[in-house]
Parts: sequence; structure tokens; C-alpha cells
Amino acid sequence: QLGKYTLVRTLGSGANSKVKLGLDKSTGKYYAVKILKKDNPNLDAKFLELVMTEVKAMSALNHPNIVNLVEYSEQGFVEKKGGRKCPVIYIVLELATGGELFDFVALTGRYSENIARFYFHQLIEGLDYVHKRGITHRDLKPENVLYDDCFNLRIADFGFAAPVQGKDGSGFCKTKLGTE
Repeated sequence: QLGKYTLVRTLGSGANSKVKLGLDKSTGKYYAVKILKKDNPNLDAKFLELVMTEVKAMSALNHPNIVNLVEYSEQGFVEKKGGRKCPVIYIVLELATGGELFDFVALTGRYSENIARFYFHQLIEGLDYVHKRGITHRDLKPENVLYDDCFNLRIADFGFAAPVQGKDGSGFCKTKLGTE
């Protein structure tokens, strides 16, 4: 249990966090809940900076073609079955159950032109919205493009986001980031 969310199962995990399927019993809606244990010795300042970058960027955004932020807290407690409470930082995101663009292309091959145009339009709509709000994603790749339950495209993972004008205001983003 994490606040009003019942944690159902693990959706994924990384070195510093786990993403759980969370059910808000008051609404019956499911969410993706990213959980970072505060007592994790690997939770360094650089990783926490990426988390705060993601939260700050996503707090300024709300669009049908991005995975939207629902809730964020640095003061959460996960209640284990035995009653023990673990302090955590958590991010609640809309759930994109349709999978990744990467997996679809890997399994089925390229899309037909009509389908590719449809999804490209959704991608551009989402990116245009993000850019007009002064944010650049900086890690756009097929693994960070998801589908919701109606197979609409959703841009995810704003951990490397930065202001469009650059962190120093020069109009350039100079840090090398992302997948090589």
C-alpha cells in the first residue's frame, strides 16, 4: 500500500527504482507508480536531479500524446504486508498499457504509410505541445514512445528534459545524454 494506491504488481525495475501497477480504489483506475526507496545507497544526487527534472517538466505538461503526471511526493511510505513502513519518493503516472513503439516495430516490421502517418501526426502534436511550453525531451527513441489502451501514441520518460533555451540560456543543450 502506498497512500491511496494499492500496489498490485511490478511493471518494471531499474537500479534505483521500481515501477508498480497501482490501483486507486476510490476511482477504480490503474496507474504506473515509480517508487524510489529513500534508504537505497545507490540513490545518488545525480539520479535525484534527473527525477526532479522529470517531475518539474511533467508538472508543466498535460496533453493526450504524453504520459501525464498524476501525483508526486517525497514523503511517501510503502506499507509492507507485515505492517513495516518504508520511506519512499514516488511519481504516479498515467498508465500506458499498449506497449512500446520499439516492441511493435521489432515484432511486426515497419508500419504501412497510412498507419505511420497517423502515429507521426500524434508524435508531432505531442512534441509541438512540449516545445511550446519551453521544454525539450532530449531522449526521444522508440522505447520512450508508448501506446495507451486505445493505441494512441504517448511520449514518456522526461528524465533528460531541459528548457528549450538550454540550461544556460544560450539556446543550446550541451550535455551529451541518452542512448548511444
